[in-house]
Order: sequence, then C-alpha cells, then structure tokens
Amino acid sequence: MEQKITISEMIARHLKNIGVQKVFGVPGGGSSLDLIDAFEKVDIEFHLVKREDAAVIMASVFGELTRSIGVALVTKGPGLSNSMNGIAYSSLDRSPLILFSDGFSDKLSSFVTHQVFDQKKLMSPFSKSYTNLQNDDPETEFKNVVSKALLPPYGPVYVELISSVAQILIENKNTEPNNDYIDKSFSLDSEVVSLIEKSIKPVFVLGLENLIDDTSKTVREIIDTINCPTLVTYKAKGVLPDEHKNLVGIFTGGKAEQISILESDLIVLIGLDPVELILQPWPYNIPVLNISLTNHEIHYVKPNANLVGSLSLNLEKIKTFFSKSEWKDIEIKNFKEKIKSKLFFPSENSLNPQSIVELAQKYCKGNPRITIDAGAHMFSATAFWNASKPFDVLISNGLATMGFALPAAISAALENPERGTVAFTGDGGFMMCCSELATAVQYKANIIVIIFNDGSLSLIDIKQKSRNLKRSGTTWPRSDFARVAEGFGCRAWKVDDIDTYKTALSEASNLQGTRVIDVWVNPHGYQDQLKSLRG
Repeated sequence: MEQKITISEMIARHLKNIGVQKVFGVPGGGSSLDLIDAFEKVDIEFHLVKREDAAVIMASVFGELTRSIGVALVTKGPGLSNSMNGIAYSSLDRSPLILFSDGFSDKLSSFVTHQVFDQKKLMSPFSKSYTNLQNDDPETEFKNVVSKALLPPYGPVYVELISSVAQILIENKNTEPNNDYIDKSFSLDSEVVSLIEKSIKPVFVLGLENLIDDTSKTVREIIDTINCPTLVTYKAKGVLPDEHKNLVGIFTGGKAEQISILESDLIVLIGLDPVELILQPWPYNIPVLNISLTNHEIHYVKPNANLVGSLSLNLEKIKTFFSKSEWKDIEIKNFKEKIKSKLFFPSENSLNPQSIVELAQKYCKGNPRITIDAGAHMFSATAFWNASKPFDVLISNGLATMGFALPAAISAALENPERGTVAFTGDGGFMMCCSELATAVQYKANIIVIIFNDGSLSLIDIKQKSRNLKRSGTTWPRSDFARVAEGFGCRAWKVDDIDTYKTALSEASNLQGTRVIDVWVNPHGYQDQLKSLRG
C-alpha cells in the first residue's frame, strides 16, 4: 500500500497528470511554500514573477497554449488583491486557470485583522468555483473544482488553502482525471437546416471557441466548399489563415466589416462568444445562425436558430447541407481590399504603426507568435500581422487590458523557446508591467518587445477629441525605454525613423534572449482606424 501523501502533494500529482508543466506566481509564506515544494517533487517548474497580476496572465496564456490549465500561486491579502486584473483576464478571455492563495485559519480569523478581507467574496464575480479543501474528501473536491475551470466557457477557479490544511495526510486515491469536458451531444432541428439550405450568400464569423474545440481543419473545408466571405474575431486570428482568399478581415461588431455582411443573406456565427464584441448595437437585419459550445446569454442579437454543443462534431454534421454559394471570387477579394484599406495608413516617410508591424514580420526569424496590448496600436497589429494558425496572435479582447503583451509574451516564449515571441505594446501598457523584463531575463525568454512610444494614451486622446474636449490627462514626457531595458540586462535599441528601425530589427532577429526596441512612433492615422472600426 502506498504511503499517505499531503494535500499539497495530492494537488501537485493531479496537476501533473492533466498536463501542467509550469506554475507562475509570487509566494508569501504559508501554503504557497508547501505547494512550491510539492510541485518540485513532481517536476512542475515554479516561475517567480514580479507582480501577481502578471503571474496570472502568464499562467492563463500558458494554459491556453498547452491546452491544459494555467496555474498561478499568490499569498493572501495584497497578493490576492494584486492578482485581480489577471483573474479578470482569465474570466473574460475564457482561459482555464486555477489560482491558489493562502488564507486565514478560523483561529487566526477570530482575532487577526491585519491583511484580512473576504477573499472568497473578492473572487466571486470571476471564479467559477471555490474550495478551501476543508472537507472529508479533499481529493475528489479538488478534481471537481479543476473540472469546472475546463468546462466551457473556460475561466478561473479559486483554491484558498491554509498551510495546516496543505500538510494534512490523506490516502492517495490516484484516480484518473476526466479530460473530456466538452459536450458531445448533437441535436439538429429543421430551423437550422432550413436557414442553411435557403442561403445563397452566407458570411461566416469565427470566434474564440474555435480555439477550444480546434475546428480549424473542418472550418476550412466548409469554407473552401461553399466559397463565402469569412471574418474572424481578434482571438480567432489564424483559425482561417490570413492569406486564405476567403478571409476578408476582423469582426468586432463595429463598422469596417459591414461592407461584407450587408450583401449577405445569412450570418453564420461559429464559436462566437458575446464577450468578444465591442460596445455597438447590432447593425444587421439579416438572419443569424449561431453555432456555439455553450448557451451564451445573448446581449447583441437573438439568433434565428441555435446549434449548441461540440463545434467540431456539429460542423461535421451540418457541412453536407451547405451548397456552393453565389459569391464571386472578385466580390470576396474586393471586400478584403476595402476592409484593409480602411485601416491603411497614408504613405509617408515617418515611422507609422502599420510599417512597424509589417517590417517586424518581414525581419523577425522563426515565425514567432505575437502578443498585442490594448491601445491604439492594436488596430495595426491585428490587421497587418499575418497569422497562419490558431494562437499565432495572443490578445486580451474580452477584458482588453493594458499590461498584457509583455507577460503574455514571456509565457508564450517559455512554452516554445525556439519559436519565440514578439510583443507589441504601447508605452502606457509597457509602463504598467516593465518590471517583468527582469522575469524575462531571469528565465531567458526569447522575446522581442516592440514599444509604440508616443508619450500619450492615444486611444483616450482620440476619444477626447471626438467629444471636442480639451486635451488633458492623457500625455506624459516620452521615456527612454531602451535605457530602462538595458538596466534589466536586455539588449535594446531606440529608433525614430524607418532606417534605424530596420537596423534594430535585423540585429535583434540575429540574437536570442530578451530584446527591446523603443520606437518613437508617429501616431498619425489612429483616429481614422478607430472611426473605421467603431464609428
């Protein structure tokens, strides 16, 4: 009979069994030390991060890329409160995550007030499940909580674990984990078939659920068969390659994509999560077929028919009902050109955001992934970087948080060191997390950080101007981020024209490790891009 194990060891063994490779966090004593020790025993690497919110983002992204679950570890009190932006990312961007924090025993809670608040309540708007493992069967309880994180829509679960509980000895059941959490049921009603068979000019919209149920092969087969215009959300970039002739642009619920949809007779939403859409009223009076993993609460439009369950299975079942559309290739090509033209920067000698993105893809070796921060630069980064497969582009869309690109890039580079990652970030977003350059250097993350440095919150500045408000509270003196990066031990370049940028890219692409290119960018064109996308 196998010797008894501690609860922390049980946790580590189960996480190892379901494919967890790394844990990210900032320990603070208590159960965090018990867990780190248990992780080491099963060869799960712990990565020390500088801020808790960045640790949770790194964990979330690593879970997405490994198709497992992200794991983050923080201490009680400020450790947990600092993690909340990362937790919100996990929740609103549908990333499976388990967060561990220390807590207070009943005895301590009876007299201690230092650092004390209701941690469960703080997490309750975001976490799909909670446990403190103080029950008769902690192993079953823990596995049930983990399974809820992996039930679509993905999201975070929270384990509040005090050290005395982490050290309790229990029997090692070692039950096999259940890794099949997607509903494989199938139900096809006449309304679905009728919508498909009546349509002669459908348009497809692909969302983030295609990443969960890996539909890219089946989706491409259907699109190739019927020949229809297709749009992807930010998160779904690469599900259909950008170079595919039917991929016409990005769908946000805004203005730019309307030219391709208004001429259609059926909008087919495949794996679209409502959290992906920007704040715009639904502009189309066109029938909608919604194919999704889960029954979402619909805020934007009531579909004419719904097909819920496994995307891959449902797409296989319905693909025979589609016939070749009446779309002409030239129509689809024109849609693609018109949509991109709305985001195109006028040709000029200065270093504009579009050229920053296009030159980066031209010069960077090894087909790197990219991460994109929230901000005005994201319009160019998403529009002009060509993705060929899912997870080529990583972005915070549901939450749309600044300070995402650098920690996400570190995580992606650790998942695939040879491929590496390019992080596109604004100066505002970079200043929120630049301490993570120390993390990147410590773990030899193979990343190039490209900073769009214009000394302002450009997106907010544009919104001020649109309301005829005085420019106020949105600018600061431009910082020399190259010198900052060098202080962390990075190779760095400061550039302000196309030639020096090309030189920096060429030199950076021939190096390994963490490199930073501080680009003093001309933001001309941001306003027109925003107007095209959002009105």
